Amino acid sequence: MDEVNHSTRARAHERVARLTGARLDLPTFLDEASALLARALPHDAACWHTMDPATLIETGFHLEDMPSAPDAEVAALVYLPDDFNSFVTLARAGRHSGVLSTATGGRPERSPRYRHLLRPYNVTGELRTSCVVDGACWGKFAFFREAPADFTEDEQDFADDLASLLGDGFRGAVVRARSGGTAAGWWPGLLLFDENRQVESATGPARHWLGELGFHGTMGEGLLPYALLMVAERARGTAADASVRVCGESGVWVELHASPASGGEPGRVAVILQSATAPSVAPLLSAAYGLTARERELVELVLQGCGTGEIAARLFISPHTVQGHLTSVFAKTGVRSRRELVTRVFVPDRSTPDGASGG
Repeated sequence: MDEVNHSTRARAHERVARLTGARLDLPTFLDEASALLARALPHDAACWHTMDPATLIETGFHLEDMPSAPDAEVAALVYLPDDFNSFVTLARAGRHSGVLSTATGGRPERSPRYRHLLRPYNVTGELRTSCVVDGACWGKFAFFREAPADFTEDEQDFADDLASLLGDGFRGAVVRARSGGTAAGWWPGLLLFDENRQVESATGPARHWLGELGFHGTMGEGLLPYALLMVAERARGTAADASVRVCGESGVWVELHASPASGGEPGRVAVILQSATAPSVAPLLSAAYGLTARERELVELVLQGCGTGEIAARLFISPHTVQGHLTSVFAKTGVRSRRELVTRVFVPDRSTPDGASGG
Protein backbone atom coordinates (compact mmCIF):
# COMPACT_ATOMS: atom_id res chain seq x y z
CA MET A 1 0.00 0.00 0.00
CA ASP A 2 3.08 2.20 -0.10
CA GLU A 3 1.94 4.31 -3.04
CA VAL A 4 2.75 7.71 -1.53
CA ASN A 5 5.63 9.45 -3.28
CA HIS A 6 8.62 11.08 -1.63
CA SER A 7 7.46 14.65 -2.27
CA THR A 8 4.16 14.02 -0.48
CA ARG A 9 6.00 12.80 2.60
CA ALA A 10 8.50 15.65 2.44
CA ARG A 11 5.65 18.18 2.40
CA ALA A 12 3.95 16.38 5.28
CA HIS A 13 7.18 16.39 7.28
CA GLU A 14 7.58 20.12 6.72
CA ARG A 15 3.99 20.83 7.72
CA VAL A 16 4.24 18.71 10.86
CA ALA A 17 7.36 20.69 11.82
CA ARG A 18 5.42 23.94 11.44
CA LEU A 19 2.51 22.44 13.36
CA THR A 20 4.61 21.49 16.37
CA GLY A 21 6.13 24.96 16.42
CA ALA A 22 2.66 26.48 16.72
CA ARG A 23 2.33 25.20 20.33
CA LEU A 24 -1.30 24.15 19.99
CA ASP A 25 -3.53 22.66 22.65
CA LEU A 26 -3.69 18.87 22.54
CA PRO A 27 -7.05 18.30 20.76
CA THR A 28 -6.19 20.83 18.05
CA PHE A 29 -2.67 19.47 17.64
CA LEU A 30 -3.87 15.89 17.23
CA ASP A 31 -6.67 16.83 14.84
CA GLU A 32 -4.23 18.77 12.67
CA ALA A 33 -1.55 16.08 12.83
CA SER A 34 -4.06 13.38 11.87
CA ALA A 35 -5.22 15.42 8.89
CA LEU A 36 -1.64 16.00 7.71
CA LEU A 37 -0.73 12.32 7.94
CA ALA A 38 -3.91 11.01 6.32
CA ARG A 39 -2.32 11.28 2.85
CA ALA A 40 1.35 10.80 3.71
CA LEU A 41 0.76 7.74 5.88
CA PRO A 42 -2.71 6.39 4.95
CA HIS A 43 -4.52 4.35 7.58
CA ASP A 44 -8.02 3.09 8.32
CA ALA A 45 -7.99 3.91 12.03
CA ALA A 46 -5.66 5.43 14.59
CA CYS A 47 -5.20 5.89 18.30
CA TRP A 48 -3.06 8.63 19.82
CA HIS A 49 -1.96 8.55 23.47
CA THR A 50 -0.43 11.09 25.83
CA MET A 51 2.28 9.83 28.20
CA ASP A 52 3.83 10.68 31.53
CA PRO A 53 7.48 10.78 30.39
CA ALA A 54 8.79 9.86 33.84
CA THR A 55 6.85 6.60 34.14
CA LEU A 56 5.90 5.88 30.50
CA ILE A 57 2.30 5.33 31.56
CA GLU A 58 -0.44 6.47 29.20
CA THR A 59 -2.54 9.36 30.52
CA GLY A 60 -5.14 9.86 27.78
CA PHE A 61 -6.18 8.95 24.26
CA HIS A 62 -7.53 10.42 21.04
CA LEU A 63 -9.34 8.01 18.72
CA GLU A 64 -9.70 8.20 14.96
CA ASP A 65 -12.28 5.86 13.37
CA MET A 66 -11.92 3.35 16.20
CA PRO A 67 -14.89 1.11 17.14
CA SER A 68 -14.97 2.06 20.83
CA ALA A 69 -13.08 3.77 23.63
CA PRO A 70 -10.66 1.55 25.58
CA ASP A 71 -11.95 -0.17 28.72
CA ALA A 72 -10.01 -2.05 31.41
CA GLU A 73 -9.56 -5.19 29.31
CA VAL A 74 -8.30 -3.20 26.32
CA ALA A 75 -5.95 -1.28 28.62
CA ALA A 76 -4.53 -4.60 29.79
CA LEU A 77 -3.84 -5.69 26.20
CA VAL A 78 -2.30 -2.33 25.28
CA TYR A 79 -0.05 -2.46 28.35
CA LEU A 80 1.37 -6.01 27.99
CA PRO A 81 5.10 -5.34 28.50
CA ASP A 82 6.23 -8.57 26.84
CA ASP A 83 4.16 -8.19 23.68
CA PHE A 84 5.78 -7.24 20.39
CA ASN A 85 6.47 -3.52 19.84
CA SER A 86 5.37 -2.42 23.30
CA PHE A 87 5.38 1.37 23.45
CA VAL A 88 7.79 1.29 26.39
CA THR A 89 10.24 -0.81 24.37
CA LEU A 90 9.92 1.49 21.36
CA ALA A 91 10.44 4.56 23.55
CA ARG A 92 13.73 3.15 24.81
CA ALA A 93 14.93 1.72 21.49
CA GLY A 94 17.12 3.42 18.93
CA ARG A 95 14.27 3.19 16.44
CA HIS A 96 10.98 4.44 17.86
CA SER A 97 8.62 2.95 15.24
CA GLY A 98 7.68 -0.65 14.62
CA VAL A 99 5.46 -2.69 12.30
CA LEU A 100 3.82 -5.67 14.00
CA SER A 101 4.18 -8.07 11.07
CA THR A 102 7.90 -7.30 10.85
CA ALA A 103 8.48 -7.69 14.58
CA THR A 104 6.71 -11.07 14.58
CA GLY A 105 8.54 -12.40 11.53
CA GLY A 106 5.37 -12.35 9.45
CA ARG A 107 3.35 -14.18 12.11
CA PRO A 108 1.29 -11.49 13.87
CA GLU A 109 -0.78 -14.18 15.59
CA ARG A 110 2.17 -14.57 17.97
CA SER A 111 1.03 -11.28 19.52
CA PRO A 112 -1.74 -11.44 22.16
CA ARG A 113 -2.69 -7.90 21.16
CA TYR A 114 -3.22 -9.04 17.59
CA ARG A 115 -5.21 -12.15 18.52
CA HIS A 116 -7.55 -10.46 20.97
CA LEU A 117 -7.69 -6.83 19.84
CA LEU A 118 -6.78 -6.48 16.15
CA ARG A 119 -7.82 -9.66 14.36
CA PRO A 120 -11.45 -9.47 15.58
CA TYR A 121 -11.71 -6.16 13.70
CA ASN A 122 -10.06 -7.51 10.52
CA VAL A 123 -6.90 -5.48 11.11
CA THR A 124 -3.77 -6.90 9.49
CA GLY A 125 -1.49 -3.86 9.57
CA GLU A 126 -0.30 -2.11 12.72
CA LEU A 127 2.32 0.64 12.90
CA ARG A 128 3.31 1.89 16.35
CA THR A 129 5.45 4.93 17.16
CA SER A 130 6.66 6.34 20.47
CA CYS A 131 7.10 10.10 20.14
CA VAL A 132 10.43 10.79 21.81
CA VAL A 133 12.15 14.19 21.94
CA ASP A 134 15.26 15.06 23.95
CA GLY A 135 15.25 11.57 25.40
CA ALA A 136 11.71 11.73 26.82
CA CYS A 137 8.53 10.14 25.47
CA TRP A 138 5.54 12.49 25.60
CA GLY A 139 3.08 10.59 23.44
CA LYS A 140 2.59 7.76 21.00
CA PHE A 141 0.36 6.65 18.17
CA ALA A 142 -0.79 3.46 16.50
CA PHE A 143 -2.06 3.37 12.91
CA PHE A 144 -4.10 0.44 11.63
CA ARG A 145 -4.97 -1.00 8.22
CA GLU A 146 -7.67 -3.50 7.44
CA ALA A 147 -6.97 -6.76 5.60
CA PRO A 148 -5.11 -7.39 3.46
CA ALA A 149 -3.08 -4.18 3.75
CA ASP A 150 0.04 -3.74 5.88
CA PHE A 151 2.74 -1.12 6.46
CA THR A 152 6.07 -1.10 4.64
CA GLU A 153 9.58 -0.51 5.89
CA ASP A 154 9.65 2.86 4.12
CA GLU A 155 6.52 3.88 6.00
CA GLN A 156 8.08 2.74 9.25
CA ASP A 157 11.13 4.90 8.47
CA PHE A 158 8.89 7.87 7.73
CA ALA A 159 7.02 7.43 11.03
CA ASP A 160 10.35 7.18 12.85
CA ASP A 161 11.47 10.44 11.25
CA LEU A 162 8.32 12.11 12.61
CA ALA A 163 8.73 10.77 16.15
CA SER A 164 10.71 13.69 17.59
CA LEU A 165 8.60 16.33 15.82
CA LEU A 166 5.37 14.84 17.13
CA GLY A 167 6.99 14.39 20.53
CA ASP A 168 7.67 18.12 20.59
CA GLY A 169 4.02 18.76 19.78
CA PHE A 170 2.88 16.50 22.62
CA ARG A 171 5.34 18.21 24.95
CA GLY A 172 4.11 21.67 24.03
CA ALA A 173 0.52 20.59 24.66
CA VAL A 174 1.42 19.88 28.30
CA VAL A 175 2.15 23.57 28.74
CA ARG A 176 -1.07 24.56 26.96
CA ALA A 177 -3.09 22.17 29.13
CA ARG A 178 -2.08 24.03 32.26
CA SER A 179 -4.98 26.47 32.53
CA GLY A 180 -4.00 27.96 35.87
CA GLY A 181 -7.08 26.64 37.64
CA THR A 182 -6.95 26.47 41.41
CA ALA A 183 -6.27 23.17 43.12
CA ALA A 184 -9.29 22.27 45.21
CA GLY A 185 -8.14 21.25 48.68
CA TRP A 186 -9.76 17.86 48.73
CA TRP A 187 -8.40 15.01 50.78
CA PRO A 188 -6.72 12.15 48.92
CA GLY A 189 -9.17 9.56 47.64
CA LEU A 190 -8.89 5.78 47.62
CA LEU A 191 -10.25 3.45 44.94
CA LEU A 192 -9.99 -0.34 44.99
CA PHE A 193 -10.09 -2.61 41.92
CA ASP A 194 -10.97 -6.27 42.34
CA GLU A 195 -9.23 -9.16 40.59
CA ASN A 196 -11.58 -8.74 37.59
CA ARG A 197 -10.58 -5.07 37.09
CA GLN A 198 -13.92 -3.85 38.43
CA VAL A 199 -14.22 -1.06 41.01
CA GLU A 200 -14.82 -2.70 44.37
CA SER A 201 -15.05 0.50 46.43
CA ALA A 202 -14.29 4.22 46.23
CA THR A 203 -14.25 6.99 48.82
CA GLY A 204 -16.00 10.33 48.37
CA PRO A 205 -12.78 12.24 47.62
CA ALA A 206 -11.90 9.57 45.04
CA ARG A 207 -15.12 10.40 43.21
CA HIS A 208 -14.14 14.07 43.26
CA TRP A 209 -10.77 13.32 41.68
CA LEU A 210 -12.41 11.05 39.10
CA GLY A 211 -14.51 14.05 38.11
CA GLU A 212 -11.34 16.10 37.73
CA LEU A 213 -10.14 13.37 35.36
CA GLY A 214 -13.32 13.58 33.29
CA PHE A 215 -15.48 10.84 34.83
CA HIS A 216 -18.87 12.22 35.84
CA GLY A 217 -20.97 9.07 35.68
CA THR A 218 -22.15 6.52 38.19
CA MET A 219 -19.55 4.13 39.54
CA GLY A 220 -19.84 0.85 37.67
CA GLU A 221 -21.32 2.53 34.61
CA GLY A 222 -19.35 4.10 31.78
CA LEU A 223 -15.62 4.09 31.09
CA LEU A 224 -13.23 5.12 33.83
CA PRO A 225 -10.42 7.61 33.08
CA TYR A 226 -7.74 5.99 30.95
CA ALA A 227 -4.88 7.13 33.20
CA LEU A 228 -6.55 5.36 36.13
CA LEU A 229 -6.91 2.13 34.17
CA MET A 230 -3.32 2.25 32.94
CA VAL A 231 -1.66 3.01 36.29
CA ALA A 232 -3.68 0.20 37.88
CA GLU A 233 -2.65 -2.14 35.06
CA ARG A 234 1.02 -1.24 35.53
CA ALA A 235 0.80 -2.08 39.24
CA ARG A 236 -1.09 -5.29 38.49
CA GLY A 237 1.27 -6.40 35.73
CA THR A 238 4.50 -5.67 37.61
CA ALA A 239 3.28 -6.47 41.15
CA ALA A 240 4.89 -3.18 42.16
CA ASP A 241 3.88 0.39 42.93
CA ALA A 242 3.20 2.71 39.99
CA SER A 243 2.36 6.40 39.69
CA VAL A 244 1.33 8.89 37.05
CA ARG A 245 0.59 12.63 36.85
CA VAL A 246 -2.34 13.99 34.86
CA CYS A 247 -3.57 17.52 34.20
CA GLY A 248 -7.23 17.62 35.24
CA GLU A 249 -10.15 19.38 33.62
CA SER A 250 -9.65 22.58 35.66
CA GLY A 251 -5.90 22.69 35.07
CA VAL A 252 -5.10 21.10 38.42
CA TRP A 253 -2.45 18.39 38.37
CA VAL A 254 -3.65 15.08 39.81
CA GLU A 255 -1.32 12.33 40.98
CA LEU A 256 -2.35 8.68 40.98
CA HIS A 257 -0.48 6.08 43.02
CA ALA A 258 -1.34 2.42 42.43
CA SER A 259 -0.23 -0.53 44.56
CA PRO A 260 -1.06 -4.24 44.57
CA ALA A 261 -3.55 -4.72 47.42
CA SER A 262 -2.30 -6.89 50.26
CA GLY A 263 -4.40 -9.91 51.16
CA GLY A 264 -7.37 -11.24 49.24
CA GLU A 265 -7.29 -12.43 45.65
CA PRO A 266 -4.25 -11.75 43.43
CA GLY A 267 -4.82 -8.93 40.96
CA ARG A 268 -6.55 -6.53 43.36
CA VAL A 269 -5.12 -3.01 43.12
CA ALA A 270 -5.52 0.04 45.36
CA VAL A 271 -5.19 3.52 43.82
CA ILE A 272 -4.73 6.77 45.75
CA LEU A 273 -5.83 9.91 43.88
CA GLN A 274 -4.67 13.30 45.15
CA SER A 275 -3.57 16.77 44.24
CA ALA A 276 -0.02 16.62 42.90
CA THR A 277 2.62 18.49 44.85
CA ALA A 278 4.91 21.09 43.32
CA PRO A 279 8.03 18.89 43.72
CA SER A 280 6.20 16.11 41.87
CA VAL A 281 5.06 18.25 38.95
CA ALA A 282 8.05 20.58 38.67
CA PRO A 283 10.30 18.13 36.76
CA LEU A 284 7.55 17.43 34.22
CA LEU A 285 6.75 21.11 33.67
CA SER A 286 10.43 22.05 33.54
CA ALA A 287 10.95 19.49 30.79
CA ALA A 288 7.79 20.62 28.99
CA TYR A 289 9.05 24.20 28.92
CA GLY A 290 12.40 23.04 27.56
CA LEU A 291 14.49 24.11 30.56
CA THR A 292 18.11 22.99 30.64
CA ALA A 293 19.43 20.74 33.40
CA ARG A 294 20.98 23.75 35.18
CA GLU A 295 17.77 25.75 34.84
CA ARG A 296 15.81 22.86 36.37
CA GLU A 297 18.18 22.79 39.35
CA LEU A 298 17.65 26.51 39.79
CA VAL A 299 13.85 26.17 39.64
CA GLU A 300 13.95 23.50 42.36
CA LEU A 301 15.81 25.92 44.62
CA VAL A 302 13.43 28.78 43.81
CA LEU A 303 10.52 26.54 44.80
CA GLN A 304 12.30 25.89 48.10
CA GLY A 305 12.35 29.65 48.73
CA CYS A 306 16.07 30.17 48.23
CA GLY A 307 17.34 33.66 47.42
CA THR A 308 19.93 34.58 44.81
CA GLY A 309 22.87 34.30 47.20
CA GLU A 310 21.87 30.90 48.50
CA ILE A 311 21.21 29.59 44.99
CA ALA A 312 24.63 30.82 43.88
CA ALA A 313 26.33 29.14 46.84
CA ARG A 314 24.52 25.83 46.44
CA LEU A 315 25.12 25.65 42.68
CA PHE A 316 28.70 27.02 42.93
CA ILE A 317 28.00 29.82 40.46
CA SER A 318 28.01 33.61 40.72
CA PRO A 319 24.91 35.68 41.56
CA HIS A 320 25.22 37.22 38.12
CA THR A 321 25.01 33.77 36.53
CA VAL A 322 21.95 32.99 38.66
CA GLN A 323 20.24 36.10 37.30
CA GLY A 324 21.16 35.07 33.77
CA HIS A 325 19.60 31.65 34.24
CA LEU A 326 16.49 33.20 35.78
CA THR A 327 16.12 35.52 32.80
CA SER A 328 16.20 32.50 30.50
CA VAL A 329 13.67 30.62 32.65
CA PHE A 330 11.33 33.63 32.67
CA ALA A 331 11.51 33.89 28.88
CA LYS A 332 10.75 30.20 28.37
CA THR A 333 7.84 30.12 30.82
CA GLY A 334 6.35 33.49 29.90
CA VAL A 335 6.63 35.14 33.32
CA ARG A 336 8.52 38.16 34.60
CA SER A 337 9.32 37.42 38.23
CA ARG A 338 10.05 34.63 40.69
CA ARG A 339 6.65 35.17 42.27
CA GLU A 340 4.92 34.62 38.92
CA LEU A 341 7.14 31.61 38.24
CA VAL A 342 5.96 30.01 41.47
CA THR A 343 2.29 31.03 41.54
CA ARG A 344 1.49 30.86 37.83
CA VAL A 345 3.64 27.98 36.61
CA PHE A 346 4.59 25.57 39.38
CA VAL A 347 2.38 26.20 42.43
CA PRO A 348 -1.04 27.62 41.46
CA ASP A 349 -3.13 29.39 44.06
CA ARG A 350 -5.15 26.96 46.15
CA SER A 351 -8.62 27.27 47.54
CA THR A 352 -10.71 24.94 49.64
CA PRO A 353 -14.37 24.58 48.62
CA ASP A 354 -17.15 23.82 51.04
CA GLY A 355 -17.13 20.19 52.04
CA ALA A 356 -13.64 19.60 50.72
CA SER A 357 -12.71 17.47 53.66
CA GLY A 358 -15.80 15.33 53.38
CA GLY A 359 -15.35 11.57 53.19
